[in-house]
Amino acid sequence: MHDCDQSKADVHVHSKFSDRPSEWFLRRIGAPECFVEPLEIYRQARERGMDFVTISDHNCIRGALEIAHLPGTFVSCEVTTYFPEDGCKIHLLTMGIGEEQFRTIQELRPNIYELHKYLVEEDVLCSVSHPLYRVNGRLTIDHVEKLLLMFSRFETVNGTRSRHSAEIIDAVLRHLTPEAVADMAGRQGLEPSGSEPWRKTLTGGSDDHSGVNVASAYTVTPHAADVAEFLAHLQRGEHAAAGSCGGSVRMGHSLYHIAYSYYKDRLLRNSSDGKPNLLGVLFQRLLESTEEKKPPGRLRRMVRGLYAGVVGNRQMKRFSDAERMLVEDFARLRSGERPSDTASPPMNDRRTFRVACDVGHVLGYNFFRRFVEFVRQGRLMESLQTVASLGPVALSMAPYLAAFSAQHKDEPFLRAIAAHFPSAAHLRGLGERKAWLTDTYSEVNGVSRTIQVLAATARTVGRPLTVLTCQESIPTGKADVKNFLPVGTFPMPEYESQPIAFPPFMEVIEYIERQRFNELIISTPGPMGLVGLAAARVLGLPTTSIYHTDFVQYVRFLTQDDELADLTWKFMLWFYEQSDAILVPTEFYRKQLIHHGFDPAKLAVMARGVDTRLFHPDKRDPRFFACRGLHGEFTFIYVGRVSKEKNLDALFAAFEQFQGRGHHAGLAIVGDGPYRAELQDRWQSPAIVFTGLLEGEELATAYASADTMVFPSTTDTFGNVVLEAQASGVPVIVTDRGGPADIVRSHNSGLIVDHTCTEAIAEAMEQLFLSPTLRADLRIRGLRNAAESSWQQVLDDLWHSEEDDRCDTTISAYRSSDPRTAPGVITSEVA
Repeated sequence: MHDCDQSKADVHVHSKFSDRPSEWFLRRIGAPECFVEPLEIYRQARERGMDFVTISDHNCIRGALEIAHLPGTFVSCEVTTYFPEDGCKIHLLTMGIGEEQFRTIQELRPNIYELHKYLVEEDVLCSVSHPLYRVNGRLTIDHVEKLLLMFSRFETVNGTRSRHSAEIIDAVLRHLTPEAVADMAGRQGLEPSGSEPWRKTLTGGSDDHSGVNVASAYTVTPHAADVAEFLAHLQRGEHAAAGSCGGSVRMGHSLYHIAYSYYKDRLLRNSSDGKPNLLGVLFQRLLESTEEKKPPGRLRRMVRGLYAGVVGNRQMKRFSDAERMLVEDFARLRSGERPSDTASPPMNDRRTFRVACDVGHVLGYNFFRRFVEFVRQGRLMESLQTVASLGPVALSMAPYLAAFSAQHKDEPFLRAIAAHFPSAAHLRGLGERKAWLTDTYSEVNGVSRTIQVLAATARTVGRPLTVLTCQESIPTGKADVKNFLPVGTFPMPEYESQPIAFPPFMEVIEYIERQRFNELIISTPGPMGLVGLAAARVLGLPTTSIYHTDFVQYVRFLTQDDELADLTWKFMLWFYEQSDAILVPTEFYRKQLIHHGFDPAKLAVMARGVDTRLFHPDKRDPRFFACRGLHGEFTFIYVGRVSKEKNLDALFAAFEQFQGRGHHAGLAIVGDGPYRAELQDRWQSPAIVFTGLLEGEELATAYASADTMVFPSTTDTFGNVVLEAQASGVPVIVTDRGGPADIVRSHNSGLIVDHTCTEAIAEAMEQLFLSPTLRADLRIRGLRNAAESSWQQVLDDLWHSEEDDRCDTTISAYRSSDPRTAPGVITSEVA
């Protein structure tokens, strides 16, 4: 229909008379649900093309009555009612009602069955609001079936709630059949209401509480000359839902407006001097331009006003150390702001989110940077004081975190509903898209290599996998990668060469939501890993964490501090236990994690693969090491990061012992790292060469051109380089601690030595040097082991989902124990 052939009304909108908030953020600060004047709603609805206007406050019609004298208005109310058998709360939109009807509805609303009977007898227009939203957490599949039997009109486009629930209820309603209704009636012991109870009609409304999104969703009928004709169209079912569903960014924007209105109306007005405090100024500056619809200009100008216009020298003297640090952070934010166009766009949902993120991210980064610096210097009291500067971070982020949580808290229930109703089965998940979060991707290490290869394999075979990382430079390669530029970086304590990137965490969470990933894979317990856990928690997503790195041993090597190592174990246990599943590379580490308190039911082994086309014995080149200064006939090789935790001191000591026994061979160290310079200074010998970092074909040639690989590490959870050496036809020597030993135990494809004994490494080197027969045997065994280690199989194992089992479990979790039971009315929660 053209606009001239239809009439529109936002039938679900709230005014200041809705004063019982359901969002925890508003309840926590004691704010009412809405501050918008009824006349303002009327003005906005008319300006945005609504032909008719109503207000549907919670259990109140005062707002609707305030505008009842204006043209094109009618009285509505969003009624809170209950299933008396268990107190499950339901919201019903009642439209076009009179004051006497409202009073009767209020008397009957504690019992939905009695209320429904009255609404049918009086022919009152009603629609079930956001029918899959679990208002008080008690809604089950059986309640939904009862609603389908009792009511004929349902809200499917809600301008505040997410579209996932709208898609599911829309699919259910559009495909109901007489047979399905009869089955539900038998299960629930309820007589279906209406002559054709399988035919449902749909409404739309903004559900706006902030005055920002009025008429973003609405109900459309054929053209109506007046209110009576419009309501008659609704009564006959001649209507449809229109507009757009909401989302977390829109809801967060609305929560900001409500909280800011509360701040101005209650806190600022009641303060002793009527002046905003430091956090209040941040709140005010962030939202004033939004509320007044003025272009905010640069964020730099906002911070300048906050820093110079509000916080003067006299006030600075009264601030605590933590508050002064906060002001310094604002100044740093001001000086570091990137220039923008002089004409900034008006503040809207997304721009408000952007500005809030800018403030929260920079303040959050400064907190962590300062905290790490104080910890490094041993200034523990100062590090604790910095926690106070998290206040503004929480303030700027809380509305959005509350919105994310509110939008997704019912995801398991939505999956259960979709699985229960065949017409919505295709919506029970968000799809097959998975996101892999990692703090390391472009670096040269086993974690990065594993992620790069698996992500590239996923793209090749058509598996929708996106790597999410946070690096200064945009990664390149054959995989689908989304890089977030760091807010800042700071060095890792005791490992200064390895910087830690602080990610724009709210942007990451919003991206995960917008891309509708159905599972998160987390590789590292660093900042991106923590963001992944937070995203999974607020978005209701399952997570799989991969235990790549033995950080406890790293800490022990680097600090020689057992207490710090024990603290690291506690952190690792907390971090990984947040996930639904934990994948470890070897059985050795599965047993070790169980020993340290990990849940055995969550642990599974996911090995690694090797590219046998790249790493192959045919790549051998006798001149390869000669060109790099090694002229012996036999070459030992080490490949990996050149750092202390790789136990390289033991390798060099063993090689020295090997030479002391009169043997002549070369040692090639392939790789780079913070320990390289020191080792090169200490071990200056024509028999030792440091090649630096090698990649691709050059690395493959290095492997194949060596005679034996020695990998002394005791901290590697797997050891990709061991498989690469075996695929290249090179025998390997590894220690008995860590993942490499498990690789070698398969097919007895290498030598395993005591990690505590340098002489054992030297003896193994001598044994292979003297025995061409042993080398040939281990070569064959290693090639066989590598041939069975396919990256495609690893990806298949990673992709394997227990979704069907989870759905079965979820469905049973959302069924009433006895749906027919209906004891006395529960009135204790009536509000």
